[in-house]
Amino acid sequence: MVVKNVALIGWHEGLAGQVHSWLAESGPYRVTCFVHPEDSPPRVTSVARDASQFDYPTENSFKGLPLVCRADWPEVLRHDGIHHVLVTLDDALERLAALKQAQAAGLTLINAIHPSVRLMADALLGENVILHAGVHVGYRAEIRNGAFLNTNAQVDHHDVIETCATIDPGVVLAGNVTVGAGARVHTGAVVKNRIRIGAGSIIGAGAVVIRDIPAGVTAVGVPAEIIKTKAGN
Repeated sequence: MVVKNVALIGWHEGLAGQVHSWLAESGPYRVTCFVHPEDSPPRVTSVARDASQFDYPTENSFKGLPLVCRADWPEVLRHDGIHHVLVTLDDALERLAALKQAQAAGLTLINAIHPSVRLMADALLGENVILHAGVHVGYRAEIRNGAFLNTNAQVDHHDVIETCATIDPGVVLAGNVTVGAGARVHTGAVVKNRIRIGAGSIIGAGAVVIRDIPAGVTAVGVPAEIIKTKAGN
């Protein structure tokens, strides 16, 4: 088996660290560096945490690997012979921008699929898709470029998760649900069948969505109601 060297773009919110811990189990990959896609080192303030194991980046390293701090990171990686990348940035717009940078530079975007994922054979996956432990992707579901599905999320038949949308832990989407580009469905939310969640919208933790949600709003509660619009009202 040929092992492919991979750079993880981003280190924030524990996502990159989690993926790093199991990526080698999901394919012929070896993480060789992390990337902070700016020319300056990350500004990090260490805070007291109950967890005894927590990694903070330094000026040039993270989790014992090099941390590349360059806005022109695609060219740096290509120069160093690294041609496979996985963008792990949490912010949807930053993630999309990094995907476009990688594609423009001719880098290969990989998928990260935890070994415990239940993936139906007819499901369609784009590029730079991250599926965490226990995720279920149902019959003919479509997961588009840059989408993240976190631990134990359930995406049922014919669901569509658009570009750079994020599905948080324990979310349940019934069949024929569409989650728009850059939208986020927070932990434990439930979405009934045949619902559309608009691009850039946020669904609060534990919400129950029983009607369509337009683009660019925040909806919370049981049943979910809009509490914030694009204008912030």
